[in-house]
Amino acid sequence: MSFKRALVVDDSKSARRVLGSLLEKHNLIVESAASAEDALELLKRQPVDVVFMDHTMPGMDGLEAVTAIKKNPRTAMIPVMMYTAKEGEVYVGQARALGAVGVLPKQVRPAELFEVLLNLGLVTDKRARKRPPSPGLEVPAVVAEGAEVDAEHAEHVQGIAVQALVTRILQDQHVELRSDILSSQREFAKRVAEEIFDKQEAERQLSEARAEATRAWRPGPWLLLVFALLPALIFFALFRQATTERDEALAASARLTVAVDQARMAAESQQSDLLSGLALERNEADTRYLELINVLEWAVNQRNFFPLDEVAMDDARLETLQELLARLAAIGFEGTVRLDAHLGEFCLVGDEAGGFKLADPDLPLEACTVLGHPLDNSVALGERQSVSFANFLASSPLVNQSGIEVEVVAHSRIDSVRRYPFPANLRTAGEWNEIAALNNRLQFSLLPAAP
Repeated sequence: MSFKRALVVDDSKSARRVLGSLLEKHNLIVESAASAEDALELLKRQPVDVVFMDHTMPGMDGLEAVTAIKKNPRTAMIPVMMYTAKEGEVYVGQARALGAVGVLPKQVRPAELFEVLLNLGLVTDKRARKRPPSPGLEVPAVVAEGAEVDAEHAEHVQGIAVQALVTRILQDQHVELRSDILSSQREFAKRVAEEIFDKQEAERQLSEARAEATRAWRPGPWLLLVFALLPALIFFALFRQATTERDEALAASARLTVAVDQARMAAESQQSDLLSGLALERNEADTRYLELINVLEWAVNQRNFFPLDEVAMDDARLETLQELLARLAAIGFEGTVRLDAHLGEFCLVGDEAGGFKLADPDLPLEACTVLGHPLDNSVALGERQSVSFANFLASSPLVNQSGIEVEVVAHSRIDSVRRYPFPANLRTAGEWNEIAALNNRLQFSLLPAAP
């Protein structure tokens, strides 16, 4: 559920509190300002759905504030309701001419406030049957989940505000048009009645004058019938004129409705295009991110092998890991960096201490005592890493405070993976051990966390 936001502008703290309490009962979030200047500053930082503006305040008065709000393109779409003790048709007309949607008295009744909020589309009349929302006024869920793209939320809200404003303008014009038609009909009826009365009075005086001039003359029945029907004919003509004007006004209202529907459809189409474009950009960004991770993984594994007599995770590999973690943290990587220590199969011969050492490079391959590694059956990390490497994993912020987990696995010779196979035409221990050294490596794997 998205909450609407109202701004109450009044130099009276009690007036702000009274109106704010009424608005909060309708689930509106209420902002307040003690002056028109404070209200304009607040609107720069926080958009609202409606403004209730007092008239008489120190400094800038309410009508000047309405003018400033409507001149600013960022706030021109916000409906402004004057909330003041001033009244009268002249003041209401002046407020509307400057851009206000209406005038509320300071002693506003809850029912009257509810009707205003209902007409502005800020509350729902739960007493009536539920009607499907007007097309174009529903906010898609992807915008309400607002943490994803700020620009999406801004353009989406602007489209919705335009639609709501056009709908409110149409409703206001419809009400004003209906009121004008009724006023016009009453004025016509009044004028007709006055004209009929004047004509009857004139006819009566003329009739008396003629009767005094000649008592012998008497008008015929047909002339009396014409005189009797003349007022009705005049009233009928005036009524037809009023009806014609009303029909023209209704036709203009229908044309305005069509224009509003076309604008709404265009806004919906633009919104759909924007959402499609954002989804495409998001997919492209994800693809570029994964490509960057793959490039980093490829680069760090280019020279990850080491000789038989070196520890897999020594200070040299520690520097590589530190630089890799720093670069990953800089691009916002979250996930796991896995280190797999694989053993190479070396050509070994016995030494004086009863162990094994690398065979002489010229020794025939078949003369090797064993093909393997001194750590063939060991998976203990202590034999594969230096003390500084272990301390780094235990205490470095790059590992423990960056959202990146480092996983270390020591493989035995049985489950070590050969990166380079041994050709069948090898003849000497030196040739064999060159390939074994390439397989004796520390493999880096970058595993991003699932979105």
